[in-house]
Amino acid sequence: MTGMLVEGEWKTESRREDEKDRFIRPSNAFRDSVTAKGSSGYKAEPNRYHLYISWDPWAHRTAIMRKLKGLEWAISMSVLDPVMGEEGWAFSDRPGCIPNTVNEASYLREIYTKADLDYTGRVSTPILWDKKNVTIVNN
Repeated sequence: MTGMLVEGEWKTESRREDEKDRFIRPSNAFRDSVTAKGSSGYKAEPNRYHLYISWDPWAHRTAIMRKLKGLEWAISMSVLDPVMGEEGWAFSDRPGCIPNTVNEASYLREIYTKADLDYTGRVSTPILWDKKNVTIVNN
C-alpha cells in the first residue's frame, strides 16, 4: 500500500495500474525552475531555496549536484527518514537524517499542502522549496 494526497487529504491506496497491470506514474504538479534573472518567477538568490530529499536512488542525485556545484551555502537541505511508512515520508532523528528547519512539519505531505491546500497526487522527493514565495518550485 502507498499513500497520496487527494484534495489535500492523506489517503492510503494500492498502486495505480493500467489494464495490463503496468504502473501508471502520475505527472508532477510542480514543474518550475530557478533562473539567474528570475524570468521563471524564481530568481537564483542565496538562502531562498530549501531542498527536501531522501537517500533513495533518485532524490540523492540532487544532493550530489548541490555539493558538486558548491551550493551548500545557498540552498539549505533536509533529509527525510530513509523508510517511507504508511503515513508517507516522515522527518525523524534517525542517523543520516537532517531536520526540517524551514517548515514545521512531521510528514512531507504537509509541505505539499502548504504549497497547495487542495493538492492531489503523489508525495515524492526531491522537492525544491521557495522560502520567499512559500511554495514548491519543482518536485
